[in-house]
Amino acid sequence: MDTKEKKKRGAASGSAGTATRSTGTSTKSAGAASRSNTPSRRKKTPARNPGKPASRPAAAKRTGTAAKRTAPAANKPVRRQRPAQSVQAAAAPAPEVVYTPAKPFNRNRLLLQLATVVAVVLALTFGISIFFKVEKVTVSGANKYSAWTVQEASGISIGDNLLTFGKAKASGRITAALPYVESVRIGIKLPNTVNIEIKELDVVYSVKDSGDAWWLITSEGRVVDRADKATAGDYTKILGVALEGPVIGQQAVAQEPTAATDEAGETIPVTVRGSDRLSAVLSILQYLEHYGIIGEAASVDVSDLGNIELWYGQQYQVMLGDTTQLKYKINCMNSAINGKNGLKEYDSGILDISFFVKEDQIVYEPFS
Repeated sequence: MDTKEKKKRGAASGSAGTATRSTGTSTKSAGAASRSNTPSRRKKTPARNPGKPASRPAAAKRTGTAAKRTAPAANKPVRRQRPAQSVQAAAAPAPEVVYTPAKPFNRNRLLLQLATVVAVVLALTFGISIFFKVEKVTVSGANKYSAWTVQEASGISIGDNLLTFGKAKASGRITAALPYVESVRIGIKLPNTVNIEIKELDVVYSVKDSGDAWWLITSEGRVVDRADKATAGDYTKILGVALEGPVIGQQAVAQEPTAATDEAGETIPVTVRGSDRLSAVLSILQYLEHYGIIGEAASVDVSDLGNIELWYGQQYQVMLGDTTQLKYKINCMNSAINGKNGLKEYDSGILDISFFVKEDQIVYEPFS
């Protein structure tokens, strides 16, 4: 056999071997495929929860171990990671405390500050005393008194310090010196004006003293002025009580009755004091003011506190009874006389509002 023929045979045998090896590889792949198709003989584990399927999906089988490692337990709290900044702050060392020594006391500096404060206060005081002085006083609301009288009573003079003359003290001087003044209001207007606004009494009442002299008082009991008999007739008269030593601008004091004796010479005890009569009549006057009918009342007689009598002009004689429910009785009187369904303008007679006959019933009896 020659050389060419040997080479041909060797090449044929090499290709046959390669085919054999490749066939063997394919045989192994086929065997692997046959093993993968063979059903698993793994023993089934009974399901813990009868409501769930016994076997898990294939994907769960492949990743079961990883899921167990990464999924947190259902009831186990999740531990939060500490922020990096707080970790660094906790790990950082505490800053070093540096103590600065206190500065030494500087006496000259303190004296300079005190001198500056004193200079500022003196400058302000000097400026106020020079530039803010009273040069003009105005008065409003005065009818019974002149503006000059009100200014003199206030004690405010031209040239006084505008900001420090004392408003409360000036108001007290006016009300004490001028009895008809009910209230005072004082204001200032820079740079040099004082404004005094007063309110005078609209209504006063006449009453006698223990010597039969007439005086004018308010419904609060303050003595306003002395009056003659003719002047007293222009006001509502208070009867059945007398004043003891009245002083203008002061509170009225009732004269107390002296003990009397009967025919047998025995002392009759005093059951009603003068202060009780004065208190009752002042309450009636205040209720008349409240309902706006004070100008119509001619007189109020409290000689007998069990049978108080009031004259409404010359038209009605009003019987109020005792001191109980006085405000309600005055309201009933006003409704009966001035109400829409009340008495006529031409009516005149006796109005019994004592409620002695029947409670809450007004009895009207025309004059004969």
